[in-house]
Amino acid sequence: MTRILALDLSLTATGWAMGSHMAFTSAVLASAKLRGMIRLNWIRGWLREVMEHDDIDLVVLEGYSFGSKGNAVINMGELGGVIRLELFDRRMPVAEVPPASLKKYATGRGNAPKEEVLAAAIRRLDFAGHDHNEADAKWLLTMALDHYGQLPESPVPKAHRDALAKVAWPTIERRAAA
Repeated sequence: MTRILALDLSLTATGWAMGSHMAFTSAVLASAKLRGMIRLNWIRGWLREVMEHDDIDLVVLEGYSFGSKGNAVINMGELGGVIRLELFDRRMPVAEVPPASLKKYATGRGNAPKEEVLAAAIRRLDFAGHDHNEADAKWLLTMALDHYGQLPESPVPKAHRDALAKVAWPTIERRAAA
């Protein structure tokens, strides 16, 4: 069974979900009290820890939001660059899901607000949380499991599943544990 790590990157509360065949865990990596390079290093350190202790075959990232403005764009670019470089150095297969594809898969609309995506996670994925970053990570993981045929049945209608075709899914092979 393929093990997948899904990340909804955020400077203050990165959502993550990890697992296979709907047996997964999720949470939020809270880093709001940290700033600058210390925060980037802390998030990268968390990722390194996960990659060294869990048998991950694929990482799924939510792509960049091109609607962001100001310093947020620079800061998120730095975080995205740090994470992508770490994954590149590890030769880890990565699937990058455009934000509109995640929203369409979850709600049927590519421009749905984050509250609607969260509500869909509560309704369709039995998500018991309240954080939209964690909900997004669960959706990213579910999309990957759906694409790779690891769900008994998709939690979304066929029209929502059309969003899977907008993602460049890598071919993955079961990696040997280090």
